Amino acid sequence: MAKRITVVVIGLIVLLAIAAGGFFAGMRYHFHPSAPRLHYPPAATPLEAQRQDIQYFRQLIALDRSFAPNDRADANRRLDALAALDTVLDRPHLRVSLMRIDALADNGHSRVEKERGAASPELPIRVTEFSDGLYIMRATEMHADLLGSRITAIDGQPIDAVMTKLQQLRGGTLQWRRLHATQYLAEQDLLYGIDVATDMQHSNWTVETPLGSTITRRLDSYAPANEPAGSTERWLSSEPLMGMAGQWRAVEPDRRLPVSLTDFDQAFRRLTLPGTCTEFVQFKSNTDEGGQKITDFVSSTERRLRQAQPCNVILDLRYDSGGNLVNTYDFAHSLPKLVPPAGKIIVLTGPATFSAGISTVAAVKHAGQERVVIVGEPVGDRLQFFSEGGRACLPNYRLCVAYQTGKHDYQNACTDWNVCFWLNYFFEFRVKSLDPDEVVPWSFKDWQEGVDPVLNRAITLASARTAH
Repeated sequence: MAKRITVVVIGLIVLLAIAAGGFFAGMRYHFHPSAPRLHYPPAATPLEAQRQDIQYFRQLIALDRSFAPNDRADANRRLDALAALDTVLDRPHLRVSLMRIDALADNGHSRVEKERGAASPELPIRVTEFSDGLYIMRATEMHADLLGSRITAIDGQPIDAVMTKLQQLRGGTLQWRRLHATQYLAEQDLLYGIDVATDMQHSNWTVETPLGSTITRRLDSYAPANEPAGSTERWLSSEPLMGMAGQWRAVEPDRRLPVSLTDFDQAFRRLTLPGTCTEFVQFKSNTDEGGQKITDFVSSTERRLRQAQPCNVILDLRYDSGGNLVNTYDFAHSLPKLVPPAGKIIVLTGPATFSAGISTVAAVKHAGQERVVIVGEPVGDRLQFFSEGGRACLPNYRLCVAYQTGKHDYQNACTDWNVCFWLNYFFEFRVKSLDPDEVVPWSFKDWQEGVDPVLNRAITLASARTAH
């Protein structure tokens, strides 16, 4: 009898394993479709190469399920017009044209990007946006006198007009498009391709210096060699960035960086805030980064919270651009149980909170409900978005298309098996909104003074809750 039960159990385990394998194989096939094979012969002329690229681009965005019917029709009309051209566009204008078409999907994950290793001309500055404007945070030594300057115009066009143009190159929410527009400011081929710069060699930037004077400076483009890409939020930290030393200089704050910006290249951090019983936990990714294993960090953080029993937790996800939602789901969903009933979980968000970073916010909010307070700025995407999918590159131009196929809906029940990402059926993400309970702006003056007003507000809320 015991032997028969054992055989039955083993049989059930085998059947479950087969069913699970079939499920994941089917999910991969459905949500990660391979791109069409490249079957183009070597192009005989530049015009033929351009038409091959446009044709293959059309095939790639056809795989992207985030396009609404009217927007897809508009995209196809624009592609028809491009394909009918009898002239060859220069590479920057073709790149901009394709980015604008892809942005019609209005989906934050859908994008056109440079092929890995493909360099394009850049300007010798790096920029970050604050509540009071766009500021130069890094510059090469030749232009170090521009550090801390507020940008007012580029090539005679007001900076707001330039940003409006660059925001057309990416889909998604305004805050997400603006985040990328800020990064595009340093890409000379985009400034030229979108008709801000007059050539590929230089741009003339008008800035207001920290001393209050207004100057216009010619910035010559250069071909970057093995420089880290960096992101606009990375320039919030004046700490050196590996691979970007030498001639590069960073603006330095007048006081020490706040705790949220120290050790910025460490993806996962945890510490007890001095003088409090509040634990500060920070994620900048949902996957392994820089030698740090996210599963190890999550496990050690859970043990720490159980042992220390902090009165509150501040969860900083402002720079969490995503990864694998599975890596943080259990932690996020169980976090309210790791904080005493009278305690609060204060989640910090911003435009760079994206993809699985948003999933983490949603999981915490779903589990903690009113105990969860969101502080900062809105996250970088809507509660309904498409991700998953795949990526493929054009046959001639070193541009790649990331097409998205799986719908995530953290607000409503998603029931269409053709588009709703199947894995989400095993998780609980149901929130009315992830809008901040308190919107807290961050000015350049705050940064100069070593102040993180978002974290400071969270600490004040935590202290008030604890005292109460």
